[in-house]
Amino acid sequence: MSLDMEDLLRSGMERFAEDVPVPRGLARRAARVHQRRRMAVRAAAGTGTAAVAVAVVIAAAGGGGAGGGAVQAHTTAYVIGRVEKALASQHLVLRGLTTGNRWGPVTTWVYGPRNRFEEFTGSGCGHALPDGSCSHRGGSERYLAEGTALIGGKLTGVYITYFDRKWSLSPESATPSACSTTGALEMGGPPIMTSNWPAFIHATIACGAATVTGHVQINGADTLRITGSPVTAKLPPGEAKAVREKWVRAQWTLYVDPTTYLPVRMTGSTDTFGGPAPSSHSTTVTDMQWLQPTAANIAKATVTIPAGFRQVGSPADQ
Repeated sequence: MSLDMEDLLRSGMERFAEDVPVPRGLARRAARVHQRRRMAVRAAAGTGTAAVAVAVVIAAAGGGGAGGGAVQAHTTAYVIGRVEKALASQHLVLRGLTTGNRWGPVTTWVYGPRNRFEEFTGSGCGHALPDGSCSHRGGSERYLAEGTALIGGKLTGVYITYFDRKWSLSPESATPSACSTTGALEMGGPPIMTSNWPAFIHATIACGAATVTGHVQINGADTLRITGSPVTAKLPPGEAKAVREKWVRAQWTLYVDPTTYLPVRMTGSTDTFGGPAPSSHSTTVTDMQWLQPTAANIAKATVTIPAGFRQVGSPADQ
């Protein structure tokens, strides 16, 4: 299992689980937990005429019968295709707000190649100590940030850890896919950041990792639900010992507007079980807004390196 996956598990299950001890040095590796999460999303309002067709197809799929599987596959392919086109069309600014029972609040801003991902400690953790652990005193504060910053007039990937006042360069990672075990497990936490979300959506559905599962009301508005296939994996020895469990299971769901086909919400869940410790369950909910590309909105998609922060060779450097 990759180091990113181990960091994900550590951040999701240890930093916010008060009853689980964090091995010394493990919290410092949190500086790499979001290195995979970059997203440069292009989006626009799609045509509204397709929404009626999708509603009819989904209604037919709900009827079951011998042809139900084929109809469902057609429905999924059609909806995913519309989502891909919506994301690849015009330029809008994405604002995401993630909350969870074991995650501090996370905000995401994306516009073209510009992106800013910022995690806060949350009220349960409070002020973060220099080693990245929680003091359980004070209110929520900035913990991690990653994205693009203007350095020498050029957009450059950077990573910032506020708890120890450090920053480093952060190279772009490859486009992930929920078809892989690691990618699917990552989907159980805050949304994966990728430089090409249309390609991610296509790759995910191409291997059958998600299906359209009907309509759902969110805040009084109709959405189409795309459900990812759950994945279960054995924890590597270090993580298994830290959380006193043997297995991890993750699942994700994406909700899209049936008129524009733009994502409006993503949920994820991660469970650990099979060890001497009580099983754990973490959840995240990310609500997404698509905003006009005003100068103010675009500026929010850029990371600012605070004055006085020290540059290091990598986020894990002492």
